[in-house]
Amino acid sequence: MTGGDAPARKLEGALLEECAEWIWEQIQEEGLFVPGELIELILTTERELGLQARPLPEIAAGVAAAFREQSHLLSPTDERAIEAVLAWEDEFLGLAGIPRESS
Repeated sequence: MTGGDAPARKLEGALLEECAEWIWEQIQEEGLFVPGELIELILTTERELGLQARPLPEIAAGVAAAFREQSHLLSPTDERAIEAVLAWEDEFLGLAGIPRESS
């Protein structure tokens, strides 16, 4: 894009679902198990909080804090899963040509 009137692609709707499925597949290949619903929840929570333009450690901390506020019990493994999901999300955004800041 060269600054025209074309809207920036957002990670929402069907594209968010595709991203979550792709992340799930990548994580499975690493031998980890993260439920697909948790992946989607991480991605949507990140956007609801407006954290997607922040550095990954800040996003992970913000999502974990939001989960704790909602009475979700998080283990260190869960926090690592959040970080893994966000790292794979970065990869997906790069492949889709979507800057994280506008996702």
